[in-house]
Amino acid sequence: MKAMPFLLLALCSCSAPKAQLQCPAFADVAPAAIPSDYLEDLSQRLAGPDRANTVVTAVADMRKRAPTLTPDEMTDILIAADCPNAAAKPDHDIAADRARIAAFRAQVSTLMGGQQTR
Repeated sequence: MKAMPFLLLALCSCSAPKAQLQCPAFADVAPAAIPSDYLEDLSQRLAGPDRANTVVTAVADMRKRAPTLTPDEMTDILIAADCPNAAAKPDHDIAADRARIAAFRAQVSTLMGGQQTR
């Protein structure tokens, strides 16, 4: 039975699994004028090679669909649309996820002409 304490020590010293990135439901982030199927398509386009053009096109489209959206709201919608792409990345620690979101927010702000985005 001397092996039992060693086994318990080994099991207890294992790190807990990293938290899974939780993405918001598109319907909770965007108004009805920007439907979930549009955001699913946007998510796929954001995973592609031309993210900058995708963001510019999406901002113009959102302005047409929901003209009262603020730059912050548009940024939040874009981040929600990109969330499934971030969730697919292998490095899921809080620092990496926050850095990825901050970098994307900065890119969106630049592409929107420096308009306020939290």
